[in-house]
Amino acid sequence: YSYFVMNRLSRYIFIKFLGSFVLFMGLVMMIAIVFDISQKVDNFINKNVSLYSIIFDYYVNFIAFYGTTFSSLIVFLSTIFVTGRMARDGEIVAALTGGVSFPRILKPFLLGALTLFIINSFLTHLIIPKTNITRIHFEDTYIQDKIIKRPINIHRQILPNHYIYIETWSPERLGGYHFSYERFKNQKLSDKLIADFVRYDTVKKQWQVDNWTLRTWLPSGNMKIEQGRRLDTAFPFNPGIISPDTRGTATMTSPMLLKYINQERLSGSEAIISHEMEWHKRTAYPFSIFILVFIATVLSSEKKRGGIGSQIALGLLIAVIYIFFMQLGGVLASIPYVSSFWAIWFPNFIFSALGIVLYLLASK
Repeated sequence: YSYFVMNRLSRYIFIKFLGSFVLFMGLVMMIAIVFDISQKVDNFINKNVSLYSIIFDYYVNFIAFYGTTFSSLIVFLSTIFVTGRMARDGEIVAALTGGVSFPRILKPFLLGALTLFIINSFLTHLIIPKTNITRIHFEDTYIQDKIIKRPINIHRQILPNHYIYIETWSPERLGGYHFSYERFKNQKLSDKLIADFVRYDTVKKQWQVDNWTLRTWLPSGNMKIEQGRRLDTAFPFNPGIISPDTRGTATMTSPMLLKYINQERLSGSEAIISHEMEWHKRTAYPFSIFILVFIATVLSSEKKRGGIGSQIALGLLIAVIYIFFMQLGGVLASIPYVSSFWAIWFPNFIFSALGIVLYLLASK
């Protein structure tokens, strides 16, 4: 308990740490917005977007999304800045010679990291998915044309022993050609519905099948055949399970996403890895704040030739390497026998080991 009680020095470092993070976050977001406006100003003008919509529907949510996404890297640079200035001004040396141990100097930085981790995790898991709905809708409406993919040869398990097949699917029409629905009982096919065309009615919340044939295998071994021109029915699945939108997971809160992943895993969706990676990112990226703050404090706690500029340059190099490892996670996920958990958490494990090595060297 005494470790978490801050004395005057700890409060001083803690306030400087959070203040620098807010300053760096503000500067980085302002630069990002300026660059983003320069690229999209033609879209705003040509499509006559209102100033209110640009600010509150897009850029407020833009800041929320990218601020949380890159908060760990921003806090990394702000930590180097704070620690480097303290080392330059001799504050760290004075604290060490006054009997304050290096772990005690680390304490306010780690407490600051804990504060940002809690805030970032709350936003990432529960708030940002809701703001993404407005941001993505704005982008699709005013900035970029939606690229519509038409999947072919879709096989899905929607429930235990329930399977569907669609030869071609049109996302914009919510319809598909050459549809079949098979149900098994005791590992034997019990009935099979075949239709030339299937479409989802968004008003009635029902499916419509055209030119359908239903074959049912009776206990006697005989087959019963029913046919019709059109059939309105309620299937136990929605269009999203046929052609899942990988961006759609960004608009789901974590409880919704976990439920969706379980359904997608059951259906055998090829997008399951992408969904699982999204789930792990929501914890792995905020957790990296601890690791990067630890590395930044150890790196910049010693006064070095070149001053703060050289330390910030070194920090930018490490940040670039970290981003590279983050991108490498997507490649690792495509390798058989590498789970999405290891693909996303791999950079954190590598940089945790680097932080321990740097700490042991700094302690000497």
